[in-house]
Amino acid sequence: MKRKSKPVLLALAFLAAWAGGTGMENARADDGPSAAALGLKVETLSRSDRSWNGDLLPKLNNVQAEVTVLRITVPAGVTLPRHFHPVINAGVLLQGRLRVESDDGASQSLQPGQALIEMVNKVHRGVSLGPEPAVVVVVYVAPKGSPITVPAASAPNGNPHKAADEKAADEIVTVRPLTTVNSQQGLKQFVGISGANSGARGLSMNRVVIPPGGQAAAHRHVGSESAIFLLAGRVKTFYGPCLERSVINQTGDFLFIPEGVIHMPVNLSASEAAIAIVARNDANEQEHVELHAPAGKTAGPAAATTCAAPSHE
Repeated sequence: MKRKSKPVLLALAFLAAWAGGTGMENARADDGPSAAALGLKVETLSRSDRSWNGDLLPKLNNVQAEVTVLRITVPAGVTLPRHFHPVINAGVLLQGRLRVESDDGASQSLQPGQALIEMVNKVHRGVSLGPEPAVVVVVYVAPKGSPITVPAASAPNGNPHKAADEKAADEIVTVRPLTTVNSQQGLKQFVGISGANSGARGLSMNRVVIPPGGQAAAHRHVGSESAIFLLAGRVKTFYGPCLERSVINQTGDFLFIPEGVIHMPVNLSASEAAIAIVARNDANEQEHVELHAPAGKTAGPAAATTCAAPSHE
């Protein structure tokens, strides 16, 4: 059968992982060589949910949109691991020669200056043909907090295009999150289980990282309860309408946060990250995060009081 050529473009999971500053420490042997071993270079040129004048971008499916722009350099002769993109993306090859191969047999050889639209939810890989490195600029448009590139190994039975309700009906789904996403509450998280990646209908589970001395924005989860296991670190969580109450937790603690409670976790360590596993009875929990008004400001006409900023002591 004759192969069909389709316009496709390069990107892959560990490239997005570099751009997110997470490295490849979570990669497994069957996910392919590490980014360092392949000599890849990724630069994040821009990542924002706002246009240049500060206006918020329009929403995608009622979720705030975010645009990510990466410049990726692939050494000559390198073949990239198989991956797919669950979001729309496109770009231009600036230098070198690149052949992109999809699992359905399609392939495309690219020359400098070609601008292409990438496939969505189809597994593929790229090969830098040389003699010089391939340099490509890629633009991703996605709901904020969504992964932009996923390794092929994370696709249920190797098929990322399968409908979510089919996945949930009769399959056990494995997810290996190699990249972080920026949550609505201002923290990086590894998306473990969600409606988008597993077909879950009433559950989500993520690994959340609070950097040394960092904190989340004050927020609440509308319609869902939160169960948290603190894997590492010491965290002080302020909570209540004015964040007037607090609790301190350490490695090994379980926490329960009722639906709708305003809270703000703070990492008490200035040198070590705090890491937690967070589960909620909402398969699309990022769509139902509400940020709390900044300290000293009302949340709207219905707010009866203003709040003083909490002390981190």
